[in-house]
Amino acid sequence: MIKILNEDCLVGIPLLENYSIDIVCTSPPYNIDLGNNKYHKNPYDLYLDNRDHQQYILWLRTIFEKLYTKISIGGKVCINIGDGKNGAVPTSSDIIQFMKELKYIPYTHIIWNKSQVGNRTAWGSFGSASCPSFPTPFEHILVFYKENKKIQKMVGKTDLTKNEFIEWSLALWDFPPETRQKEFGHPAMFPEELPRRCIKMFSFTDSTVLDPFSGAGTTAVVCKKLGRNFIGFETSKTYCEITEERLKFAKKEELYEKLIDINEVIDSNYKEPIKQLRIEDYR
Repeated sequence: MIKILNEDCLVGIPLLENYSIDIVCTSPPYNIDLGNNKYHKNPYDLYLDNRDHQQYILWLRTIFEKLYTKISIGGKVCINIGDGKNGAVPTSSDIIQFMKELKYIPYTHIIWNKSQVGNRTAWGSFGSASCPSFPTPFEHILVFYKENKKIQKMVGKTDLTKNEFIEWSLALWDFPPETRQKEFGHPAMFPEELPRRCIKMFSFTDSTVLDPFSGAGTTAVVCKKLGRNFIGFETSKTYCEITEERLKFAKKEELYEKLIDINEVIDSNYKEPIKQLRIEDYR
């Protein structure tokens, strides 16, 4: 089941069944004035990305407050966000604070290293301690859970491979950013690798994934490939149409590598099998 709803998430979320969402995987607008920002000339289709910061944080808080009852016990929320003005606007910190106030419990804080420095032109006070500049070629993936750290609704099976589990369980992820924004007509997309890792690490097959800021449908495409159910809200009809077109070409992934048997994973520090998890080995 893949549902793309041309609706404001503040309107759509209350219509969802309680406990129906197993994982939220999303990247809200960063509030960096896309379209007028000298580094980001292309605006969103409808959304105006220049709210007052406190109003922006309150808007996000309202969305995740409405979401809380819709998430299953043990369900996860993965929020990809960047901080504004080279870290001077601490959006990630503000989100962590209000999520804790809403009773979401922090699970982990993953750093996405985009390795996107290139030819630097902004140095601030070059060669001087007066006022140096610190570009941030990374973003945050904030992960929270509801009530119980362990998934309670065992709807399917894991589709993690052994190598994926070993690599992705380190909270520093290195992969490049999306480069197809012009192709899909959206100015701020994350690459498929980001939701792919989050969804495989924090949910089982047949789980239901929600993206309240669906955009050009990257999370939807990944869900179709991974055999997850998906619900996405998007205010732009144009982006919904782009998503539907992308979904036509998305095919479920074939698994060629042996899926994980957690008992075969060896802790490199202690050279002993990890005993606390039991995930069925299957083909």
